[in-house]
Amino acid sequence: MNANVTKLRPSGTAQTNGQVLYYEVHGQGPSLVLVMGIGYDSSLWTLAQVPSLSTQFRVVLVDNRDAGRSSKASHPYSIADMADDLAGLLDALGIQRTHLLGLSMGGMIAVEFALRHAGRLDRLVLAGTGAAPARNAVDPIQIWSWVKANDATGKVFGGQQLASLFSTAFLRNHEAVQDTTALLASNPNPMSPEAYGRQADAYLHFDALSRLGAITAPTLVVVGEQDLITPPWIAREVADAIPGARFEVIRGDGSSHVVPIERPDDFNRLVSEFLTE
Repeated sequence: MNANVTKLRPSGTAQTNGQVLYYEVHGQGPSLVLVMGIGYDSSLWTLAQVPSLSTQFRVVLVDNRDAGRSSKASHPYSIADMADDLAGLLDALGIQRTHLLGLSMGGMIAVEFALRHAGRLDRLVLAGTGAAPARNAVDPIQIWSWVKANDATGKVFGGQQLASLFSTAFLRNHEAVQDTTALLASNPNPMSPEAYGRQADAYLHFDALSRLGAITAPTLVVVGEQDLITPPWIAREVADAIPGARFEVIRGDGSSHVVPIERPDDFNRLVSEFLTE
């Protein structure tokens, strides 16, 4: 178990792997790094995960390269590069070992971290995570990347995101949709089409399925029953390939790709119980 109790600044930046990464630290306890998916920054974790998990863990948020307040890349990169970004951030913060929780593409980054930096990982949580989008002839991220680059108003891209990431129950709640749309539109650090395209290329070239058997960290794979982007069978494929991994499906209303946001109580309980076993 992570026993690192070094006091860290509540927020700042760290130079790592040719990038400048923005980070925040919340709470005290064993370290838990949260890694967000494609196109978004770490602020989404503050909606429901930080208030809950920071009561037990030292929660470290990070904006991936090309997202939020981190630096913008000047050339193409891979998911492995982003995993090495995390390792460099841990070095800069003096964190030797950590738990790691990744959502969607953040889970892919976490998988690569588990493979490339196994000695620095305590426990691994993968939410809505696939391991082999490169094997798909067609992937939604291809379409989103094209729309992002060609949708001047952003309305079509935003509509696609809401319809694909959230549940039907959410989409029928007009007030929730309006509030969420306003929240996303108010982000002071929106992602450019070029940055999104670079993240999309890294996502679409990712294939770790045949390497998952080398992961040694205790692993929890969580997926929403109604996840359209990473349906349960894909998450099950990941769990089955990781030795000893636990597989959990959150069912019913709100069990979407963004289940940490729509079903935070159930999601946070699974994460907390797994990490404190």
